[in-house]
Amino acid sequence: MMKYINGFVVLAVLWGVSINASAHTEGEGLCLPFEEVYFSCRIGEKVMSLCAVGNISPDNGYVKYRFGTAENIELEYPDESIPSRGVFSISDINLGRIGFVHVKFHRNDHDYVIFGGYSDGIYVQKSGKLVVRHGCESEDLYRLSPRAYRGIETVPPVDEIDN
Repeated sequence: MMKYINGFVVLAVLWGVSINASAHTEGEGLCLPFEEVYFSCRIGEKVMSLCAVGNISPDNGYVKYRFGTAENIELEYPDESIPSRGVFSISDINLGRIGFVHVKFHRNDHDYVIFGGYSDGIYVQKSGKLVVRHGCESEDLYRLSPRAYRGIETVPPVDEIDN
């Protein structure tokens, strides 16, 4: 009897590892199979994804930012699955004839700005100073979904962030 129980435990552990390793697939970026892809792109060997579930308004469902690889999510924000109001915001940026959309969040004294439009990518600022900027590679790009506007609070541009 103990042999069967140990075998079951080993199978359960192996099955759990298998599920965990395949939870994020290439076609979905870093979004889970049940999550809607709001945005996803490859940055070098890594992927940046904005994922949502039940996000019909800023007060429903959740939105998550993930960065890393399918095997190693380096950053997931927020940690909890909570509604996006007060966590994410979205702004339309117009620079003459060029328009951008910025999806923003603040974490550990840093402002993260996912941008889409003429070009796509992310930049991170601290105290208004650029820390890093990464452009998306054109292949494997899933442009910002218009559905993000219904679930993320729209706010006016902020000079220190949306420049």
